[in-house]
Amino acid sequence: MTGKDWENGMREKLRGQQIPAALPVLRARAPRPCAGLARRFASVIPGLAALGMALCLAGPGALAAGVGDPPVYNPASKSYFQLLKTTGRHGNWPESLEQARAQNYRGVPGRLAVIDTPETHEFVMRNFDVSHPTWIGLRYWCEFRLLEWVGLRPFSPGDPDTFRAWHPQWQRGHQLCPPNATGPGAFVGVYYQPTSNQMALWQAVAKGKGFGRLLVEYPTGEE
Repeated sequence: MTGKDWENGMREKLRGQQIPAALPVLRARAPRPCAGLARRFASVIPGLAALGMALCLAGPGALAAGVGDPPVYNPASKSYFQLLKTTGRHGNWPESLEQARAQNYRGVPGRLAVIDTPETHEFVMRNFDVSHPTWIGLRYWCEFRLLEWVGLRPFSPGDPDTFRAWHPQWQRGHQLCPPNATGPGAFVGVYYQPTSNQMALWQAVAKGKGFGRLLVEYPTGEE
């Protein structure tokens, strides 16, 4: 695909959308309390509510899936998620995008994870070790000033109908987009930046930055 083809394709996607001046600083909703997990345990076997509560209060080390563990199913998105170690030379967003696409689970190709609802964000916080920076499938197009989940329609950072989980300091570095940045390479990647051992929020960083983890999603549609 030529640069002109890419530009025409993007402009077709973005037709009619308003372009804001910059990304807003927004906080995520708080994760579901441990009582929710206790109810899940009790629904399986009566009397297990106390065990569920104890495991939740013990922190992510007791329940969280680590790097390379089997995929975990998320009923809210009808897809599986898996935490992997980056294998690219630099561990940056473009390399992680290709690594995710090369994965396969139950015959379904992977993608960098789409975290576009509060339920999926809470699922990730509950079920995965988020204590290290981890790439997700969100990027910011410098030229158009729009966000895009991989494979989905770009959207305005200020769109009130979209879920957002931005870190209070939403960007890492002073100048993410070079002046007059245009074309298919003019974007910055977004990752989960830990705020504690149990919580992480989105932060944008230059696409050449490397991290050691990525979150892969397999949109199977069913468990």
